[in-house]
Amino acid sequence: MQDKTLYALRETIVGRLGEYRAKHVLSTENEAAELAKIYIPHKEHDVRISALLHDITKEHSTELQLQLLSDFGIMTDNVMLNSPKVFHAITAPLIIKRDFPEYATDEILSSVRKHTTGSSDMSVFDCIIYLADYIEPGRTFSDCKELREYFWSGIKNCKGERDKLMHLYKTMVLSFDLTINNLVSEHCVIASDTFSARNAFLMKISEEN
Repeated sequence: MQDKTLYALRETIVGRLGEYRAKHVLSTENEAAELAKIYIPHKEHDVRISALLHDITKEHSTELQLQLLSDFGIMTDNVMLNSPKVFHAITAPLIIKRDFPEYATDEILSSVRKHTTGSSDMSVFDCIIYLADYIEPGRTFSDCKELREYFWSGIKNCKGERDKLMHLYKTMVLSFDLTINNLVSEHCVIASDTFSARNAFLMKISEEN
């Protein structure tokens, strides 16, 4: 039953996205599944669903994104309005609730909402979707390559569950460092959630040490 559910959802998502975005989503699904096998194997099915849905509104125009935010009563501020690349992470959960209510669980909605900027209260499930989106093999940007190499080379040296979790946290910190540095170099505004997320993971690492 689960395989049939995933197959049907893949078909639907591919039909709603362009070729490039569909390839990215399918690659993110596979990457997320590999990460889930390491950290939360019992949730691999839901992780796959979240990965398939995470970019459901990515190809919407800025005007349509803003209209969706308005229609659903989502307040915007100047930082958000100057960060159109993050709109889809806010609108996607809204569309999931509307068009795919059978998948609108708290975990799936949370991971989709946090997959772009991060958040101070990210679960392992959230981290997996965020990270899979960042390091799936189709990503060719230097930051993506660096983070992918960091995670997969480092996980081989982890000896227990604690080591694996600390490695995930450190990978998340590096991801935020790379993102922030890139946005600074491009003179872009940076979502406060990204700073909060970086600080939260640094604190987790410090508390464990």
